[in-house]
Formats: sequence, structure tokens, C-alpha cells
Amino acid sequence: AAASRLDACECAARALRLALALDEAEPLSSPRLVAFLDAASSLKAVRLDGLDEEQKLAFFLNVYHTMIQHAYSLLGPPSSLLKAISFFNTIAYQVGGDVFTLAELEHNVLRAPSCRPKSFFSKWVLPKSSYSFALTTADYRLNFALSCGSASGLAMVPVYQPALLGAQLDAVASAFLARTVAVSCHSGGGGGGGDAAV
Repeated sequence: AAASRLDACECAARALRLALALDEAEPLSSPRLVAFLDAASSLKAVRLDGLDEEQKLAFFLNVYHTMIQHAYSLLGPPSSLLKAISFFNTIAYQVGGDVFTLAELEHNVLRAPSCRPKSFFSKWVLPKSSYSFALTTADYRLNFALSCGSASGLAMVPVYQPALLGAQLDAVASAFLARTVAVSCHSGGGGGGGDAAV
């Protein structure tokens, strides 16, 4: 059983490594494209039962980024908000005997233990499916680890490994914050201490 759990994680990692190696205009007859499609299709047969929380998180982060890469290589990025909603709610993979869209994977598996957005709009757009293999522990670092290909996302997506997951998530969170947050100290008038501004 331990071998099949590791095989599931390695299967997702291999699919992502191959997806990231594809060129933007990879020819249909390319051996790299064929190898990627074989790796992606092998996700249908993986066993998810018995994965611990770290294995599930690494596995599903790699599957999410594989799906994004696969969809972008076939369809390109969505060009409007309406097309993005359709994109994330229709691009789907069969994994471990279940089918889920990018939106379901993000909101009902990876972010399942987190609070759902409360906006009126999100109540209509976000899926309501539930999955037995969904994560049970919230991790704020997912906000930095998930990259849907937008300008604010990661420049390079790592291939997550269960044994290194904590360090990998810390690194992407640190890299994101270093790139997007600046702290400057101003000397405040009269109080003697400096005020920090973010």
C-alpha cells in the first residue's frame, strides 16, 4: 500500500515535470508531448486512499499545475472574466476514478478546509461538490503555491514532493512576499519611533 501511495505522488510529479518541459508550440508528433499525455492519462489509475495530508497536498498541487499547463497548451489562457469562469469550471481531469474541474480541485479539494468566499458572485460561480479525498487541514501557504498562470502568480512552478513540502511551501510564500510586499520605515512626527508602512 505504501508503494502505491508513493506511486500516486510520483505519477503526478512526473506529469507536471513533463508538462513544464513542453514548448509553447509543441508539435503533435513530438515524443515529449506523447510522453506528457501518457503521464497525464496515467493519473486516472492512481489510488488516493491512504494518502496522508502531506502526500495529498503535494499530489493535488502537482495535478492542479499539470491541468493548468495542459489547458494553456491546448487552449491558451482565458481572455476575459467570463471565459475564465468557464475555463476553470469546465477543464477537468479524471484522477483516481473521480472527475473534477480546476475549480473543484482548487475550492473543494485543496481549499476544502478553508473558509469559502462570502461574495454574492462566488456563491454562483464556485462549485459545491465534495470529495472523500479532500484535504482536512487549511494551509495559508496555498495562497502563494497555487499558480493559475496570472501575472501575480509564480514565475516558475515547483514540482512538489511530500518529503520536502514544508520547505517548498515556505520558499514559494517567501518568494511571493519578497516580490509583492515592500516595507518602509518613516520617522513619525513627535513620537520618537518610526512607523512601518506596508
